Amino acid sequence: MQAHAVWETSHSVRSMTGFGRARREEGLLEVVSEVRSVNHRFLDVSVRLPRLYSSFEPQVRRIISESIQRGKIDASISRVGGVSSVMDVNVDLDLARRYYQCLSDLKKELDLEGEISISEMLTLKEIVSPVEQEEQIEKEFSLVEESLREALSALDRMRTTEGGAIWGDIEERLHSLGDMASSIGPLAALVPAAGRERLERRVRELTGGMDLDADRLLQEIALIADRADITEELTRLKSHIEQFTAFGKEGSPLGRKLDFLLQELLREVNTIGSKSASTEIASHVVLMKTELEKIREQTQNLE
Repeated sequence: MQAHAVWETSHSVRSMTGFGRARREEGLLEVVSEVRSVNHRFLDVSVRLPRLYSSFEPQVRRIISESIQRGKIDASISRVGGVSSVMDVNVDLDLARRYYQCLSDLKKELDLEGEISISEMLTLKEIVSPVEQEEQIEKEFSLVEESLREALSALDRMRTTEGGAIWGDIEERLHSLGDMASSIGPLAALVPAAGRERLERRVRELTGGMDLDADRLLQEIALIADRADITEELTRLKSHIEQFTAFGKEGSPLGRKLDFLLQELLREVNTIGSKSASTEIASHVVLMKTELEKIREQTQNLE
């Protein structure tokens, strides 16, 4: 592909692939957020949270969906340390007394030796149980949100960097398509004359060199010119290329809009190929289809 000056691009074109990580600390507590994204037709969000933060899932999903429009997103938030600030311990003394009485009766009934120790008592269920302090856990959401938003910002920077590189490649290919469309115009203008020459030669071969009916010949040439006229297709092709570039300057999300335009571009190129009897135009059409396929592959990576 011939190199061209890269057209002006929008810095907000984003890839769907990236990774972001952020850590927030407060006292003995550490919250770490990691967000990964890959290609997907729609927005698909998976969230992994520690049990203490399970109630935060709706807010976490909302924050992610406000930042990202398209892609498969895997978000993971971990919590380390600071357990004493959100956990309390409950001791069920009544249950402990009943357990102790039951063990004492069992010891007496079976004539068992040894003392009933505190360590043995603690192995019995629900005498001592941890209790989550929901109000304290809710206070940690601000730390979770800060960590998550910073990770999303890091993800966005990576997606934007990659998106800019992808769009630069797409623009060069669009420019190449425009150049080929411009080259086809003059070639298409030669088709009627070439058709006339072939027709005259063929008629002479079939009639043994008889004179041709000028009016009938003109009618046939007119039909050839009409069937081979690709002016409208070239005009629409160039218009779609300009629109494609304009969408890029608007920035993401643009993947779905580009999918539609690619279908229209391919339709015009196919029509040009089916109308043309020129081998030179046919070779241009093959190259244009190749470029469109490469553009299609690249747009699959854009948000």
